[in-house]
Parts: sequence; structure tokens; C-alpha cells
Amino acid sequence: MLTTDLVRTRISEGRVIPEYLDPDQTDALEKAESLVELFSKALEEGAARGEVETAVDRIVGYGTDFRIWRGLAKLLYDRSEFETQAPVDPADIRRSVFQRAAQSEGRRGDEWRRGILKEAARELEIEPHEVESGLYADLDERERLEAFDPLEPRALLHRYNLALAQAVLYRATRLEIELRDLRPNALRYLFQSLKFNRLMHRVRRTDEGYQLTVDGPASLFNRSRKYGIHMAKFLPALVHLEDWRLRARLDWEDEERTFEVSSDTGLVSHYSARGQWKADEEKHFETRFDEIDPDWNLERRGTILDLGDNEVIIPDYVVSHSDGREAYLEIIGFWRLSYLRRRIDALADREGLPLILAVSERLKAGRETLEGSPASVFFFKSVILVDNVVDAAEDVALPADRVADGEPLA
Repeated sequence: MLTTDLVRTRISEGRVIPEYLDPDQTDALEKAESLVELFSKALEEGAARGEVETAVDRIVGYGTDFRIWRGLAKLLYDRSEFETQAPVDPADIRRSVFQRAAQSEGRRGDEWRRGILKEAARELEIEPHEVESGLYADLDERERLEAFDPLEPRALLHRYNLALAQAVLYRATRLEIELRDLRPNALRYLFQSLKFNRLMHRVRRTDEGYQLTVDGPASLFNRSRKYGIHMAKFLPALVHLEDWRLRARLDWEDEERTFEVSSDTGLVSHYSARGQWKADEEKHFETRFDEIDPDWNLERRGTILDLGDNEVIIPDYVVSHSDGREAYLEIIGFWRLSYLRRRIDALADREGLPLILAVSERLKAGRETLEGSPASVFFFKSVILVDNVVDAAEDVALPADRVADGEPLA
């Protein structure tokens, strides 16, 4: 992702407007191609990080547009892996060499130096030239390029534009998203990404589709950086839809600004729109559930449930008992007390909706605590306990024919 110093925007009538690149511009394509070729060649040669940085400096230069090319290079560094190359730990090499050098204080010269290296090599059971090359191999500039995931120059320019929009969202205090792409698979993909990133949100039906309201990272203060990363990761999933519009309120340089982007902007997602979005805690939870309680079954069903007043909810699971009772389970990540209370109040007003809320205590924003929470709400820190889910399900589950029907996502 782009760092703050690489973000290029302008302000017009209170709006923050990113200065996107034209992915068809010849100069931009040529510069992107030269940078990709640089990293690919460096991988072939096993170049050191310092050598790569020097070569990047030569291409980027220091003209008025250097921030653009620095941004492209930053994205390529993110696709690279540098590793220390040494036969043994460089710290052990330095210890052996420095001890011998200290013991022979007063002697200097090439012959003395070669002797120190040979003695250290014998102790470490490596060659003298390996002692010399490995002495400071763990310094950042001497790490070697071990892996690089290349991409086409035009794809790099598209990645830059998306990263630029993502960087703006770090300053968001609120997002309003209009969805008019109603393809079931597209919606399922989007909602799974929304919930995987644990974004605080409300979903409402509209005449044309759905409206998402998402609280932004700047509204969480002490969690802003971590939450902002989740927000940025969600944007590529939204870009996959064919018809959408996002309007954000920003806290931009101590001024309230707005940012708008839509399917007409021309952003291109690098995500593959397939597969399941599952957090590690959910994978562990699913495995443990199957092992612990044979009477209750856990199923991802992908259902949109009406809460009344056009508001809907998309729970993560359906929990069903062998006797036919069912309940829905939603996992809530980042939250504020007001957000959680809205969820609970909506449940209180909706009969026939046995919904369990598993709430992450670790990801709450603020110090307030929920007093007198209903049995269908429980908190967890790092692991969702199966027993807590089963206990809540025993309290709220209803026979399947009494459970409110939902609209399937697929």
C-alpha cells in the first residue's frame, strides 16, 4: 500500500481528489515496464536490497513526478521478499571475528586480516570467503532478493490507482455505499469481505439495491491504524461489482472533506472473486465445533435477514440442533457501544429471529461496557468458545418452521 508521503491528491470545493494515472499513457507504461524489469533482473542476479534501491533511484530521479514513480516502486517492493544469505548466523560470525581481533590487538594488515578470517572459518566450519561475505549479511541493505511476484506494466498502474484510493480511506470517518449490482454471487462475495474485515456496518434495502453505511477508521481513534487497514482491504472487493458508488466523509488535515469514487472511476481490482473469506479465528471455531458437540451443527448459509424498516443483517452461520431447532450466529469484530446497542435493539423488535451475537472484546473501541446484555450476546477475546454458542443457542433457538425466513445470497 502507499505510505502517506506518496499519496497524490488535490482539494476542490471541499473534495479530496486523487491524482490517478492513465493506465494507457505511453510514458507511464514505459516507466512501469522499466521498474518491473529492474526487479525481475535483480531477482535473477540475487541482488542485494541496497543495489536494488540504487537502481530504483536512477530510474525514479528527482523530477516533479518522482512521487508517482516512488509509489510504483513501493508497490513492487511489497511484492518482493528479501532475505539474509549467510551460512551461519551473522551475529555468530561477528562474535568469532571480533574476539580474535581483540586478542591480537596491535597487529594490523592484510595478512593479519586473512588470518583472522581463516581462524573464524575453522571455528564455524565454513570457508573464509563465507566469513567475509556473511559478516554483515543481516543488514537491510545486504539482504538478497529471494522472490518477486511480477505483473504487467498496465496492471501495475491499475494497482497504483487502487492503492491511491485506499490510502485516502485511512482518513474516513464514515462511508456510504450504494449497490445496484444485484447478482447473488457478487453480493455474497462483497458481504463476505465486509464481514471478514470486521467493519462496523448497517445494510438497508433501497429501490435500486442496497445501501451500506460503514463507520470509518478515524472514528475509532485508538484503533484507527488497524481498522484503516481493514477498510483498505475491503475496497478491492467493492471494486469487483459492476454498479456501485461510494461517498466518504474524511478528517483531512484537520478539515472535514469528502471523497467520492464509483464503478465509473475505472478502478480495477486485483482480487480474485472466488473462494471463502474466513478469519483464522473462524476456521478454528468451525473445527472445534465439529469436534465438541455432535447434537448441534454449524453451517454457512449466506442469508439476508430483514430487521424491519428496510434494514437487513447477514449472519455468519446457522446453528441447528438435531431436533430441528435453529438459530443464527453473527460474529462482530470492531465495535463501539452505540453500534452494538443498535444491533441488540433491532433484535428486540424482531420476533421470530433467534440471532446470537458473538462480540470480540479485543476489538472494541472505547472503554464503555454493555450492562445487562441478553443471553443471546456473549463476548470473546481471541477464541470463540463453542460452549458459549451452544448455551446461547439453547436459550434462543426456535423450531425451523418458526424461524424467520431469509433471502439466500446464492
